[in-house]
Amino acid sequence: MSTKKFVFDLDGTLYRASAEIEKLVDKAVVSFFKNKLQIDENKAVELIKSLRERYYYDADALGNEYPFSKQEFLEYICDVDVSSLPQDKELNDLLRKLPNDKYIITDSTKKHVTDVLSQIKVDKDLFKNIFDGHDMHYSFKCTGKGFAKFLQKYGLSASECIVFEDNGDNLRAAKKLGFITIGIGNKINAEDVAFCDYLYKDIKEALLSVMAIFCD
Repeated sequence: MSTKKFVFDLDGTLYRASAEIEKLVDKAVVSFFKNKLQIDENKAVELIKSLRERYYYDADALGNEYPFSKQEFLEYICDVDVSSLPQDKELNDLLRKLPNDKYIITDSTKKHVTDVLSQIKVDKDLFKNIFDGHDMHYSFKCTGKGFAKFLQKYGLSASECIVFEDNGDNLRAAKKLGFITIGIGNKINAEDVAFCDYLYKDIKEALLSVMAIFCD
């Protein structure tokens, strides 16, 4: 039997991308800068637009342009209501059947992961560890540094890890490090498809295929 380790992104991967939750996160980002800088909402929106033209993540501006805590920022914007997400017992059953160690790697927070798993009814205990944005020291996955820190923390090699991701930049970074990459969903552009070893419409289709390919 394969000894591969299975590494899952959370948002947009273990559940379908949710426009509602994305809006709540965007709203929280605006609220953070609005409250910290004591500016009105329109000015906060314009500021964030400007920051996103210069930085990949809003958090990258913190410490460079604003003396705010990245830890506080991440915890604030990830503390959103996830009650709109549907329960998914079938996913829980599939994950339970998947052998070997399973991890979650996310740019968000462990609290957000726990909130989501509880809402969609996927058992947290199915995963050996959760590696979050704080663990990455806010390097994040798209730079490759987040994935590298994950490997270092758990003493793993990239070649033994299969990563499930819906984000093309993250898949590109993982593939360059040597991960086996599985793209999930329809947000991956044509250029980044080249960095996917496999591509599936959703996580459940991916799990069924992975069990046939790697777990016989």
